[in-house]
Amino acid sequence: MKLIEVITAHYFAAFKEKDTVAKSALSGLKAKIQEIEKAKNAGPITDDLVLKAVIAAVKSRNQSIAEYEKAGRTDLVDAEKAELRVIEKYLPAQLNPEGLRSAVLEVLASLPEGPAPKRIGMATGAMNKKFAGQFDNANLQELLKELA
Repeated sequence: MKLIEVITAHYFAAFKEKDTVAKSALSGLKAKIQEIEKAKNAGPITDDLVLKAVIAAVKSRNQSIAEYEKAGRTDLVDAEKAELRVIEKYLPAQLNPEGLRSAVLEVLASLPEGPAPKRIGMATGAMNKKFAGQFDNANLQELLKELA
């Protein structure tokens, strides 16, 4: 079953169960998927396109949570965290720190030698292609600066 079909089925289930948190989160996710699809003129929806939308939604929620915490709005922080938990279910399994380190070392070994900033950029692109959605970019950048 395609990821978009799973999300749609879960959306309808949340609607029937009157689960407002899941319904709101999945409605926003479906809108993000349609937005990306229209922006890319992408024809049929692929799992890669859906994964990009999920990653964008997670990133957006995390940024919102950080802003609401700065403003002291715990009510909004709690709501965003609840919706984030719903959306994160559609991400692939996350790499643990050791797994991320070994993946970065593998990618760096496959790249040509060169200046560190260039290697970091090339490694970031390769990691995003090979392990999309399986790590936090902040952790990746920190690790690349250490290893490159």
